[in-house]
Amino acid sequence: MSNINGASKAPFFSVRDEGVSVARMTANWREELLGAVSPLESGVRGLHVSGFRPAGDGIFRPGRTAAVLVPVLDMAEPEIVFTRRAKNLPQHPGQVSFPGGAAEQQDGSAVQTALREAYEEIGLPSEITQPIGFLDRMDTISDYRLLPVVALVKPPVHWIPDTREVAEVFSVPLSVVLDKDLYERRQVERNGVPYTIWSLRWNGYDIWGVTAAILMNLIQRIQSFHEQ
Repeated sequence: MSNINGASKAPFFSVRDEGVSVARMTANWREELLGAVSPLESGVRGLHVSGFRPAGDGIFRPGRTAAVLVPVLDMAEPEIVFTRRAKNLPQHPGQVSFPGGAAEQQDGSAVQTALREAYEEIGLPSEITQPIGFLDRMDTISDYRLLPVVALVKPPVHWIPDTREVAEVFSVPLSVVLDKDLYERRQVERNGVPYTIWSLRWNGYDIWGVTAAILMNLIQRIQSFHEQ
């Protein structure tokens, strides 16, 4: 797509590196990311809600709310930070996720929930973290309505994972995350309700489920930004 000046708005481009096509981010990726997310000042009421739905036609609202931080390392070649959950956890053990968790009474907002959880889980200081916007909300089978908060993080960062919850902290190039061709798609059915499950395999990591769905929402939002 092109902007009003006729310049390309693609978030990344391909170059040849030792005979292999490699994705590289364009210099204006920050502007495009800001254009894709929903501004913090707009709140959450206008955000789409997707994800788990029980069988039946009744109104469904999960019993709890949660927020996750989608940390983007602010570099020339940006990367998104993920965690691999500890294997001893009762829910989703060993799965790839974003730092985050349930809202607590002292949290003044979902942004504060995401920042607090990121500090508790991986030692990410709020001083180097700049929340820039929201992605769409998602209802999970574990009875949460989840709000992704996208933030720019100024490296370097010394990760301090809470080993009771986090087995590993790692990052994936944003150019990889935004390449929809790298994702696998499959259809599943739960209690008569059909769902699409996405997965992204990269360097031995399997990013799937809610985490991959959040990434797909980011891809869709960036595509919509390009079409403006």
